[in-house]
Amino acid sequence: MPIPTKQTDETNEEFIERCMSDEFMKEYDDNSQRLAVCYAQLEDDEERQTDFPNKGDDKKISLRNSDEPQFDYDFAKNIKEQTPEIWKAGGNIRGNEAFMLWGRARDGQDTESIREWIKEREAWIKRHFEDGKQFKGDTEPNLSNVGGVVAQIKWGTIGTLGEQGMKDVILELTKKLEGKKEENQVSAKTKKALENKVEKHNEEIKELDLAWNGRTTYAELVKVFERGVGAYNTNPGSVRPNVSSPEQWAMARVNSFLFALKKGRFQGGKHDTDLLPDNHPVKKEMEDKHLENMEKELRGKVGTMITDGIELPLYDTIEEAEAEAEKLGGSGHHEHTMDGKVYYMPFENHEQAKEVMGKMNMNEHTPYHDEEEKSEVRSNPNKEVRTFDVQDLELRMDGDKQTVVGYGAVFNSMSNDLGGFREFISPNAFEGRLDDDVRFLVNHDANLILARTTNGTLRLSVDEKGLRYEADMPNTSTARDLMELLKNGTISQSSFAFTVEEDSWEVKDGMNIRTIDKVSQLYDVSSVVYPAYNQASSAVALRSLEEWKSKEENTEAKKDNVDLKKRSLNEMRLKILKNKY
Repeated sequence: MPIPTKQTDETNEEFIERCMSDEFMKEYDDNSQRLAVCYAQLEDDEERQTDFPNKGDDKKISLRNSDEPQFDYDFAKNIKEQTPEIWKAGGNIRGNEAFMLWGRARDGQDTESIREWIKEREAWIKRHFEDGKQFKGDTEPNLSNVGGVVAQIKWGTIGTLGEQGMKDVILELTKKLEGKKEENQVSAKTKKALENKVEKHNEEIKELDLAWNGRTTYAELVKVFERGVGAYNTNPGSVRPNVSSPEQWAMARVNSFLFALKKGRFQGGKHDTDLLPDNHPVKKEMEDKHLENMEKELRGKVGTMITDGIELPLYDTIEEAEAEAEKLGGSGHHEHTMDGKVYYMPFENHEQAKEVMGKMNMNEHTPYHDEEEKSEVRSNPNKEVRTFDVQDLELRMDGDKQTVVGYGAVFNSMSNDLGGFREFISPNAFEGRLDDDVRFLVNHDANLILARTTNGTLRLSVDEKGLRYEADMPNTSTARDLMELLKNGTISQSSFAFTVEEDSWEVKDGMNIRTIDKVSQLYDVSSVVYPAYNQASSAVALRSLEEWKSKEENTEAKKDNVDLKKRSLNEMRLKILKNKY
């Protein structure tokens, strides 16, 4: 007669009760012994089970074995690509991660992170099944109330509305938004007025010897006009009392923009400066001023280091570090010794840094393109930065077009000591990441963006050597300065910012070795004027190292415990058999 095993429909308590009263278990005279054997059986059973799709089940963790049906993936993908405003309504970071993992799971990928997400999905839909129930009544969908349905779609699940009901909500909202776009189109009268202004303006500047391209287009003036209407509607307090309509305000903004194109200056406040040509005096002045401010900020700074999710500058002197601390609202300094050299960071310790930086919104100055991007960057303390010597740098000149070619990351190359570990980057690390919205920056400064994958000016590829980039340089003072610094060798390092989805660890010759197996997001590739020391942002990796060590220790301890239990169980079984026969 075998030792009892737990049944599928049995709770742990029910099993223990049945096990203790089982005829075979009565061979154990000692109740504590009997109880120990029952609990050993229970633990062995739990180790064998996946608990998927429900507690006590033992099916392979996959979408196929899920209790929750999948939403139409192609429909979801179309929302993401065609109606981004609706897509954003369904949450940002975790929802977007869910959609990414859903796609990978559909493609047959079977990693630990995907399996964990599939189990999380199972629980998520049970909590959010009713999201969208308001649309069973007379509620009309809009961007503020459709979030629950969009979130269900991002997670690849079907809620209380059913798949077709969810699609109907999205299609209705899409039609509504398209209708608003049509309403926002300029009237025939405005269209004619703008066309006349374009013709008249372009004719007038022919007589002028401008150092910049002073021409304009109808599409450009429509954009200025629509911004003017938007400003009138969202901030009426800023409108002069004699202005009686949004159209009047918008047309005044158009006239002001044309004046700036022609004269090289604005009569009043600056606006629509992003639409000015690159060599326009106003735009050049703004770029030069920004570069000057950046240089002031960087003067004396030798790099940055990310500690506990907070990026702080490194200085050569105590005075500079303490001055920075005071500027940020703290005091004092603390030291970091790297490669035998002492560097100074603002604040007395990391606790003060976290407290002060937590109160401040340190990223307020960074020009994110939308709230989603802002939120994603601010809430991601796991971002890492790695710096490499510029590999096979190439500067291409084709007429006025200038392109920088190099490698942002190198594969299978052992890094220096990064503060208790060394690191490799797997050749597969960037798989699926080359289509990310990646920027080419200077010093990882979002204000100094020179190229971007989404507009084709930055092109990324992977070869046997590493992550290769080609960045077309704009005609700006920052780009020209960078090209000169690259030519004369002042800049000799590239860097990339990223987060890790999967990594692995091992110990070789007493050194902890990390392999970055898969990058979850690639933020930017940068030319680095003031290269951060190579251990910058290693805190994230060190947390991963500690987790791995803890897991290894627990695994070993668990294994030892299981082995001990099995030995004890076998001894007890043997004793029972001897007494029996």
